Amino acid sequence: MGYRYGICILTATIILIFGLLKPEHNWDMIAYVAASYYKDGYRGPDLTRETYEDIKKEVSSKTFSKLITGKYRETVFGDPSSLEQQIPFYSIRVGYIELIRLLKKVGLNYAKSTYVISAIFASLSVLVLGLIVLTTTVPIGILPIVVAVTGYTELARLSTPDAMACFFSLLGIYSLMKKERLIFLVAAILPLIRTDFILLSGLLMIYTYLHGRRFLSLFSLLFSVAFYILINKLYGNYGYLTLFNFTFIGSLTPYPADIVISHKFSDYLIPYALLLNNLIFHSHSAIYVLAVYLLWLKRDQVKAHADYYYLFGIPLVFTIAHMLLFPTMQYRFFVFSASLILVWSLSVLSQPARKEAVCLR
Repeated sequence: MGYRYGICILTATIILIFGLLKPEHNWDMIAYVAASYYKDGYRGPDLTRETYEDIKKEVSSKTFSKLITGKYRETVFGDPSSLEQQIPFYSIRVGYIELIRLLKKVGLNYAKSTYVISAIFASLSVLVLGLIVLTTTVPIGILPIVVAVTGYTELARLSTPDAMACFFSLLGIYSLMKKERLIFLVAAILPLIRTDFILLSGLLMIYTYLHGRRFLSLFSLLFSVAFYILINKLYGNYGYLTLFNFTFIGSLTPYPADIVISHKFSDYLIPYALLLNNLIFHSHSAIYVLAVYLLWLKRDQVKAHADYYYLFGIPLVFTIAHMLLFPTMQYRFFVFSASLILVWSLSVLSQPARKEAVCLR
C-alpha cells in the first residue's frame, strides 16, 4: 500500500517543482496583479505603476518586453484607463485574488504569488486524482501518464486560477464518490474560484438531489447561485455578451467597457466552427473519442457502475456545456474533466482482463 501512495506523492512533488521552477509568466499575471492592487485601493497611474513594477521584479527584461509588446498590450501598459477596464474580467476570481493577497503578507510579491498558487494547487490536484485512481481498477502506476497527457504540467505553470479550480473540482468528485458531506461545501464555493464553474456545482447537486439528499443539495445550490450573483454585482462583471464579444468577435480591444455588442448572428457561429476545427487536432479529443467508443461498446455493462456518473457522465456534460457557452478548447478549463474521463476509460478497459484472470483461477 505504501508504494501506491508513494507514486501519488512523487508525481505531485514533480508537478509542484516544475511549476515553481518553470512558470509560464503569461499575460494574465499582469491582470491578476492589477486586480490585487485594485483591491488594495490603487487607481489610475498608481495602479499601473505598482502593477508593472511588481512584474519587473519577477520576470526577465526579455519577458517583460514581450508582456508589453503588441497593440493590445502596449495600450494596457500605456493607458491607466485601459488597465482598469481589464479588472472586471479578473477580480471575479475572488478565491484566487484573496490567496494572492494573503501570500504577500508572508513575503511573496503579487507576481510570484500568481504562479506559486498554481503550482501548489496543481500538485494537490494530482494527489486527489491519485486517490480517485486508487478507488478504481486502474493501476496507480498509470497516474504519471494521465497527469502528463491531460495537462497538469501546463496548469502548474500558469498565472491563473485554473489549477485551484481543478483541485476543488476533483475534490468535489472524490467527495461524491465517498458520499461525504464535503461535496455540498465544495459545490457552494466553486463560483468563488471560477464563476463559470457554477456549471459543475449544478451538475453535482443535481446528482445528489436525485439520489435522495434533497435538502442539502438545494441548500448548497442556493448558496452557489447567491455567490455567483453577488460576485458579478460587487465586482462589476461586464456580462456574458461582452465577454463573448471581447474574446471571439473582432480584434482584441484594450477598452472592453466600450465594446459594441454585435447583432450579427453569423458572428456568433464562427467561434463554434473554429472550435470544431480545433477539436480535431486537440489531444484531449482522443480521450473523449475513446471514452464515447467504450460507452457505445459496453453501454449495458458500464452504466450499472456509479463510476460511470462520477468519472464520465458529470465531467463530460460539464465539458460539453462549457464549450457550448464559451467555445474554446484551452487546456486549462478541462484538465480535471479530461483526466477523470481518461481514468474511467482505463478502468473500463481493465475490467475484462480482471474477469478473465478470475476465470483462470
